[in-house]
Amino acid sequence: MRADPLVVQRWRDLREMLIRQLDMFDTGRISLRADSLDVSAEAIANLKREIFAFDALISDDEAKQAAGF
Repeated sequence: MRADPLVVQRWRDLREMLIRQLDMFDTGRISLRADSLDVSAEAIANLKREIFAFDALISDDEAKQAAGF
């Protein structure tokens, strides 16, 4: 996969926004509820896992591009 620079920049912008919102969950300023249950902790863990997985995908692709692949 060749990461388009625009896609990478948009991901970084979105990532920054998501991290700010996740920090708000962590501090209790906002919460996520489903069927009257607070699901913030699970939602935060899932989102963070997906963010880090996508970061790794982009980093791997950037390293391959730098190496000439």
